[in-house]
Amino acid sequence: MDDLNNKPLTQIEKLKRTLFFKNKNKNKKKEVINNLKPKKYLVDSDWKKEEVEPVKNQPDDPRLDWQGKGDMKKESKSPKKKMTFFGKLVIFSVLFFIGSFFVALYVFYGGVNIISTENVDISISGPSSIGGGEELSFQITVQNNNSVDLELADLIVEYPNGTLLADDRNTKLTLVRKTLNTVPAGGSSTHIFKSVLFGNEGDLKDIIITIEYRAKGSNAIFFKERKYEVLIDSSPIVFVVDIPEKITAGQEFEMDIEIYSNSNKVIEDFLFEADYPFGFIFKDSNIRPSYRDNIWSFGDISPNSKNILKIQGVLEGQNEEERIFRFYGGSEDKEDDNVIKAKLVSIIEPILIRKSLIGVDLVLNGDYSSEYITSSDKDIRVDVLWSNNLITKLVDAELVVNLKGNTLDKRTISSDEGYYKSLDNSITWNKKSSPQLAVLNPGDSGNLSFSFSIFPLSYISNSGVKNPEIELELVVKANQLSELDSSVEKIETKLVKTIKLNTDLLLTGQTLYSVGSFENTGPIPPKVDNETTYTIVLTATNTSNSISKAKVVATLPAYVKWMDRISPSFENIKFNQVGGEIVWDIGDLPAGAGILTAMKEVSFQVSFLPSLSQVGSEPVLIDNLYIEGVDDFTGKYIKYPIKAITTSFETDPVYGLRDEDVVE
Repeated sequence: MDDLNNKPLTQIEKLKRTLFFKNKNKNKKKEVINNLKPKKYLVDSDWKKEEVEPVKNQPDDPRLDWQGKGDMKKESKSPKKKMTFFGKLVIFSVLFFIGSFFVALYVFYGGVNIISTENVDISISGPSSIGGGEELSFQITVQNNNSVDLELADLIVEYPNGTLLADDRNTKLTLVRKTLNTVPAGGSSTHIFKSVLFGNEGDLKDIIITIEYRAKGSNAIFFKERKYEVLIDSSPIVFVVDIPEKITAGQEFEMDIEIYSNSNKVIEDFLFEADYPFGFIFKDSNIRPSYRDNIWSFGDISPNSKNILKIQGVLEGQNEEERIFRFYGGSEDKEDDNVIKAKLVSIIEPILIRKSLIGVDLVLNGDYSSEYITSSDKDIRVDVLWSNNLITKLVDAELVVNLKGNTLDKRTISSDEGYYKSLDNSITWNKKSSPQLAVLNPGDSGNLSFSFSIFPLSYISNSGVKNPEIELELVVKANQLSELDSSVEKIETKLVKTIKLNTDLLLTGQTLYSVGSFENTGPIPPKVDNETTYTIVLTATNTSNSISKAKVVATLPAYVKWMDRISPSFENIKFNQVGGEIVWDIGDLPAGAGILTAMKEVSFQVSFLPSLSQVGSEPVLIDNLYIEGVDDFTGKYIKYPIKAITTSFETDPVYGLRDEDVVE
């Protein structure tokens, strides 16, 4: 061993000693041996040849030389792990947040043109309610809260049907388009709109407001809409309709429509229209229709005035069947005067049809109306019509007519077959007086009659009678026989009709010379080619019913001159040089005027220049003279003409025989 130790060691031996033998030299540093843990390696099933390039230019270090020459180093490959879904989601969220942050910075600082309708505001300032026919004024403000301008902006206002222009009430208004051009970012545009709304009291009218616009660099059209509601709290015209709730099929009835002005302004060219249900037959009306049988023209309606329209007709239908009447009112269309341009008011009235078991009717002087209107001092013939509408037989029929009214002349009541009882003013027909009433077979019909007269109103006017009328009530009773058990059922039917009397609207005229309101000059009797002035006095009287819209109309001949002197001066009297027409507008004339209260009177002066052709004659000074008005009780238009006023002045103190004749 010693020998071996004394021998010099080769490089290989030195290496072996380093690798396989412990170092027994205590002076040398103790080597640290690491305890290695076993590792598992995945080895490919096939051997792969790896080429290793030799290491060049290495120093003569044995270890380096070993590595340079040596064995190939084998590196073990660890398996790749797959990323989980949660990990991918976390990475995506982080990237999205970072991207959004940078986009927001770009939009905020870069000024990208993004626009939203939520940032466009429409504000409306105006009344929530208004009277129908009054001017509506409201303000619209468009506020742009976007960061960019609204370009090519239009403000559109759409009105409900029946709206008119505020500046021209003859023109309909449906839509207004206001061009705003550009509404700047953060800015606003304000505009005022005016119109006239119409409708019934309580109607809610919708005004639709729309803003249309475009964004810069885009052809797309954006819009935003808002609704403005306005309540109609009053109507300029009010209808009060009096119509029966139930009517008998085939019998005439009447509808009363009172038209009130609820406005402080004149309603021009007012039209009334009635829309009749199926089965209605128009018979008559107190005012003549202006078109067909359902349109009436009332002209201009004065503030706080009243008009009454009465419509008579017959309605056919089945038992317990309901029909609807519709009534409209408004200003006429200038393009078609038979069409309502804007409806100021409308109303719906239902009516129920019933079939009478016993058909009855009262016909007055051939008139089937439920309300008969006539003048006083007239004779009235009444026909009592009856029919059996059942499919069974009726026996022992009795008809009774009761008459009521202070203008009825009881002494003139007469009937051929009926019995008149003066104690209660009744006329009775039964099988004793009229054998035809003993048995009424199905479908049988008949006719009975009586007559009477009416007192002249002038005869009873001093008693203060107002709104005179006569009521006729017909009661029909009969027994119905049952075909099954021979039982008897009593059947009764009633009918009421009214006679209304027009007032006596009278006019008188006289000529004065030496007395009266004016001093007259000129020769009496009148002389050829010499002027003579006269005072004309007109007096209006009224008996029982108040009169509205009363006026007197007359004309002057060409040879008579208007002197423009009127007394009293406050009377509304006008003269038209063209045609020589004189109109005295009286207005309201109360009942009893000139009888129980002061009469209505006016005086005016005229000048007469006679010619040779008039010698020996009594020339006319006032011609075509009449008084007219509307009876407020009957609703009828009354016209009363009188004879012409001449140069005769017989009531004057200085009048002499033949002082009215022209002399040469």
